[in-house]
Amino acid sequence: MKKIYILIILLSIYIFTFAETSGEYGFQMLRIASGADLAAQGGSGTFYSRSAFGFLQNAAANLITRNHVISMTQNYWIFDTKLNSMAYSNSSGKSSFSVAYRYLDYGKIENRDETGTIIGEFHPLDLSLSTSFAYRITPDHYVGININGIYEKIDTSSSIGFSFDLGYVYLTNLKNLKIAATIKHFGKTTKMNEEDIDLPITAEISLADDFLINQIALSTELKVVKYFDDDQIKAIAGICIRPLDKLDLRFGYKFNYDTEDISLGIGINLKKIAIDYTYIPFKYEINDVHMIGINYLF
Repeated sequence: MKKIYILIILLSIYIFTFAETSGEYGFQMLRIASGADLAAQGGSGTFYSRSAFGFLQNAAANLITRNHVISMTQNYWIFDTKLNSMAYSNSSGKSSFSVAYRYLDYGKIENRDETGTIIGEFHPLDLSLSTSFAYRITPDHYVGININGIYEKIDTSSSIGFSFDLGYVYLTNLKNLKIAATIKHFGKTTKMNEEDIDLPITAEISLADDFLINQIALSTELKVVKYFDDDQIKAIAGICIRPLDKLDLRFGYKFNYDTEDISLGIGINLKKIAIDYTYIPFKYEINDVHMIGINYLF
């Protein structure tokens, strides 16, 4: 069993140390949180989510939630773009299987020549199909892997490829405290207009905990994030407050991000259905984001 841990650590060190980039960064859709409940907490809250999208944040996360759920999210993203997402997850706690579909529609964009004259329009898009497998290797150690097929089209040019995510969760000896780590979006794509397209590789380490204060349930997560196309270290803090069994209040804050900081949302939990709404304001006159999600729990 120790060999598995050593392999994960060595792979992480290898990616951190030797990952090189030589082209243009693409497939930024991979960094957008698809679950409305997760986006309300800045992309955190993965281990307490009722949606099926948790595995996209950490490949081992759905082992913790033990959900059998199908989720759909409509994301009205910046600059009038739309991100449609659907996911299914079935987790027993011992193992889990999840799939997801994401489609980012940029809408129609004017195509201009070198003089600025409109010569037509084009319709760029991003698409990804993801499959995830996770397994509890000991009572305290969970691992998972995501396999993503990805496609990006801009005007008449396109790129296709695949990427992998690795996730790890450790249940500490402290009550409910979890330590998690993930490396996401490393893989290979075809060239676009003879240019290499580099994937937005991301590494994250987080602490998550849940507890009660005066019979009010709180779940929290603090995450440190490293984007390989950015020299700065970033951080995310998220909290979900459940004053009533059927009501969730969610807040998130992103540290050291250029255009984002606060996010917030609300969740209504019915017997088999959970409905989520998220609002994310952006700086510099960029459109604010609204997300609506619905989850059906079997």
